[in-house]
Amino acid sequence: MKTLKLVFTTSLLLGSITFASAQFGGNGMNNGMGMGARNQQRMQNPNNFGRNEKSAEEIEKERAENIDKTVEFLKTELKLDELQIIVIRKEIETSSKKIYAVVKNDEISEEDKTKEIEAISEKTDTTINTFLNAEQKEKYKKFIENKKENLNKLKEKRSR
Repeated sequence: MKTLKLVFTTSLLLGSITFASAQFGGNGMNNGMGMGARNQQRMQNPNNFGRNEKSAEEIEKERAENIDKTVEFLKTELKLDELQIIVIRKEIETSSKKIYAVVKNDEISEEDKTKEIEAISEKTDTTINTFLNAEQKEKYKKFIENKKENLNKLKEKRSR
């Protein structure tokens, strides 16, 4: 579960928006416990039921804030024009919705979810690149490389 949360976080930084953290109460599936453990914990302590759960409105608000932050960052770093801002925002919003659908799908394994989210992120990055000029593409490429490097460092740290 920690890996899945990490992929979500990285997806956000790679130009895709994720709100898995919001879905799971902001702490990545209750500190790494799966749904069975969460449900068992609720049964053992019914007074704690729902305490860490966010409403649909809170999740949507957080998702919108994350999109705004990502677009603002890209706008500043890549010096995007207004048309680029519009199409890139739309692509990130679409990606966010697809990632949310993957996260909510209980019929696929966490490993498959991770793979699907990575595929969505790659497609988003490719699409964003089509709207960038040569200089912006180079900056975006470096940005992506830095984020992947940070992801790998975080994976190593968490696996220890």
